[in-house]
Amino acid sequence: MTAELITGPGILVPIDLHGINRGTLETLVRIARLLDRSLLGLLLEDVRLQQVADLPFTTEITLSGARERSLLRDHLSRRHLLVDKDARRLLNELAGRDRVALRFERAAGSRLLSALARDGRLDIFFPARQRWQPLTRGSAAAGAAVRRLGIVLAQTAQDQQVLNIARMLMHAGQVGELYVLSSGPMESEQLKALYHPGSRICVQANLKCDQDSLSRLIRQSAYDLLLLPRDCAESMAPQVLEDALDRSATQVLVINEGAGS
Repeated sequence: MTAELITGPGILVPIDLHGINRGTLETLVRIARLLDRSLLGLLLEDVRLQQVADLPFTTEITLSGARERSLLRDHLSRRHLLVDKDARRLLNELAGRDRVALRFERAAGSRLLSALARDGRLDIFFPARQRWQPLTRGSAAAGAAVRRLGIVLAQTAQDQQVLNIARMLMHAGQVGELYVLSSGPMESEQLKALYHPGSRICVQANLKCDQDSLSRLIRQSAYDLLLLPRDCAESMAPQVLEDALDRSATQVLVINEGAGS
């Protein structure tokens, strides 16, 4: 019997000129399957780069040989086509394998503002710009999609959904270590609901939810995946959050209350 196609509430993943590696996309599709989510790939044209490319004196220094080359519009267009083609090929392959519904849309703008402007029911997956940091400590569960999962509980409307997603990932054996970053003490029943044999849970109950603290958390995060309530994301100035995401070595999943499970 053919497995049923997963078409539930979606996870949006913005795809820009930086592209996304296969390992990250495999993790995203695996999470979507476990959470019964569909996927929306938002293929982005960064208008800021296009504006720079239009300047007659703009050049780009390549790392190999320090040669200069013109940042012309047709050069960026070719790069966009290559990134789009690669991302679409990989996502189609992985989503097809795991029977996850997938669609693509196009937009122009930064990945943060373009993603936040979409339907509020969508969770948003921001891939890390840098490679994930190697983990030398901890005893992750065998086959876990996420070795270290960090979740933010900040007295927001999305806290319960953050807990629901963490619980589903934990009970599916897809998390090795869970780090709960809370702005206040957690109830014992909440912790019991999260526990899964073989996993490890650490709780920090003094999280500060001001912009500087959240920005530092994202930039310096040592987790493989961080679940962040949308209210926290929207409490930060867009440029501050965008800079933190660009500097982070962690994948960030922004959770919407309406995404449901």
